[in-house]
Amino acid sequence: MDIATNVALIGALFTFFAAILTALVSFFRERSEREKWRRSLEFERVKWERTIELEREKWQKTIELEERRIKHEENKWILELNSQRELELYGMRLRAYPEIFAVLEQLSHYRINRIDENEARELAEKLNKWGYSDAGLCMSPDTREAVFALRRKIGKYLQKEISAKDLTKGPRTDLIELMRRDLNHGSLWREFETLTGRNLSEVQKFIEKEES
Repeated sequence: MDIATNVALIGALFTFFAAILTALVSFFRERSEREKWRRSLEFERVKWERTIELEREKWQKTIELEERRIKHEENKWILELNSQRELELYGMRLRAYPEIFAVLEQLSHYRINRIDENEARELAEKLNKWGYSDAGLCMSPDTREAVFALRRKIGKYLQKEISAKDLTKGPRTDLIELMRRDLNHGSLWREFETLTGRNLSEVQKFIEKEES
């Protein structure tokens, strides 16, 4: 084999290996570019998903804050309405209760021995009317029940089942104390909670229920 042939063969081999090397370089470069592009896409996908998640969380917080604001305004309105209602009831009681309270003087320990059947019957009639009048509408439920309990006890007196002295016990004292409580006075003979204390307890229960 002459020199020219060797040179040609070497040149061909060089060209062949150069082509292979070029192909390998091109292959790895393209694979690197594809991997880079894939990582870029993955990064953008994660970034996009995170952005969506942040926006969702932001929107959710906005909704929750708005719901709380609305609930706060609603609770505020309910409490204000309840306060107005209590003030109206308080005013009605101030107008209605003195008449009832004054008539109960007939059942006081000082006066009870002078009461007769006609006075007792008249008092029972008045109590019944009060229970179904404006006074009955503004009374607390237990106060109204005390009115009828006293009326029933007077009925027992009229039927000779109890003595006049018995009228000074039980419902009479309950009614006096409950009317005083409805006007926010402290209790003298019963451990009734004041009107303010009872209302505060109800408001606290309402708030705790709404917050739970």
